[in-house]
Amino acid sequence: MEKIIDVTVARRQLGTLLDEVFHKGDVFTIKRKGKALARIVPLDTALHHKEKESLSLKQKELLKELNSLPVIGMDKDPVEVLRSIRQQKRIEAGNKDDK
Repeated sequence: MEKIIDVTVARRQLGTLLDEVFHKGDVFTIKRKGKALARIVPLDTALHHKEKESLSLKQKELLKELNSLPVIGMDKDPVEVLRSIRQQKRIEAGNKDDK
C-alpha cells in the first residue's frame, strides 16, 4: 500500500517506516510543503526496477517487435489481424534476406 507522509513525520518515525516497508511491503512517499521529495520502497522492488532499466539487447529487440504489432481492438476481426501480422513478418523476412 502506498502512503504519503510529511517529512517531519518521516524524520520522527523512520524506524517504524522502515519496518513497515520491510515486513509489509508498504511504499512511502515523503513530501515537504506538498511537493514529493523521496520514496521509500522495499529493496526487492528497487532492485527489480534497476533490472528493468538494464535490458539486454535481445530483450530490446523483442520489445521493439512487440510494439510493432498491430493494436487489436474489440471491433477488429481476429482473422484479419493475424493476416496482417503474417504479412508484416513476410515483409520483414524479405528485407533481412536482401541485406
